[in-house]
Amino acid sequence: MIGLSRVKLSQVSKTFGEVSAVNQLDLTINEGEFFTLLGPSGCGKTTTLRMIAGFCYPTTGRILFDDQDVTRVPPHYRDTGMVFQNYALFPHMTVAENVAFGLEVRKLPKKEIAERVEQALEQVRLGGFGERRISQLSGGQQQRVALARALVIRPRILLLDEPLSNLDAHLRDEMRTEILSLQRSLGITTIYVTHDQVEALSMSDRIAVFSRGKCQQTGTPEEIYNHPKNAFVASFVGETNLVPVTVKETGADHVTVESGNHLFRVKKGEPDAVPLRTGEGSWFLSIRPEAIRLADGPGSNRVEGWVKLIQFTGTSYHCKVELGDGTVLQALFLNRPDMRGRLRDGERRFFELPEEQLRLIPNTGGGVDD
Repeated sequence: MIGLSRVKLSQVSKTFGEVSAVNQLDLTINEGEFFTLLGPSGCGKTTTLRMIAGFCYPTTGRILFDDQDVTRVPPHYRDTGMVFQNYALFPHMTVAENVAFGLEVRKLPKKEIAERVEQALEQVRLGGFGERRISQLSGGQQQRVALARALVIRPRILLLDEPLSNLDAHLRDEMRTEILSLQRSLGITTIYVTHDQVEALSMSDRIAVFSRGKCQQTGTPEEIYNHPKNAFVASFVGETNLVPVTVKETGADHVTVESGNHLFRVKKGEPDAVPLRTGEGSWFLSIRPEAIRLADGPGSNRVEGWVKLIQFTGTSYHCKVELGDGTVLQALFLNRPDMRGRLRDGERRFFELPEEQLRLIPNTGGGVDD
């Protein structure tokens, strides 16, 4: 039985010389949770994973597994299993020898090692592959070997550092499903690092979005996607439109904002993280491309614009909508029978931005990292 662990990072920071890689990080990862650290290159997510694994120690702060302080505990005493981005397999060993390596280091009896290796290979659908060389395996099979080697030691926590980045698109989809299914069946606490939003949204119980060494937001995939806390999260997790606006009026259940010559009514959802006051603050109006609708004419929350650059993907139509004041919106319409022939490049159309689909986001100087 694989043990479960709750992981807590308290005020964790890591600096390399003058560079702050991770800054004042507070995170709690629950037992049995699939938790993803998501962000662009250089944002601090891999450094955070390495600190959890024990490959580097925090400059300040504490890391706890359950109630045990492991901040300065070496990696081989932390009872974690690690899957590296490049798999880190030994090419001169067979599949079985690679998987058995961690057990041999722990000096387990040979009979138990053989039984556990066979069980681990069966778990990752590589039964019968034990005598093969690593060079005889495909990329997806090598990824499974790395996963079996991490699981065979029966760790309390499974750590995965961008394990699918070296696979082609089809294999990524396949292995994403396999890893999630395996994690669900074992119930093991899993911490997963990726820059791929689709991986994060489709696999995670919760996500922590990183930018420039700081955690910008933590929440379920639905919370992160539907209720981003700032411009960085909104623009990095999925595609969105961000329009600078000024607050003109606030009511009990709605806010009216202005952008250029346009007024938009925004339905209030969750309690405002920042107080809304007329004319104060700097805000973005956010709407996902798939939330924009075609309209027959003018009306509330409707704008007129020119259709530009229609791209047909089979399941949907993607297009740019250029408004009279120069604002450009990205719109997405599903390929349904009632949509066919309704979009033509260069024509003027009305578009509705439904108030319940609009979000007001503080302009905190976010934006995707360079």
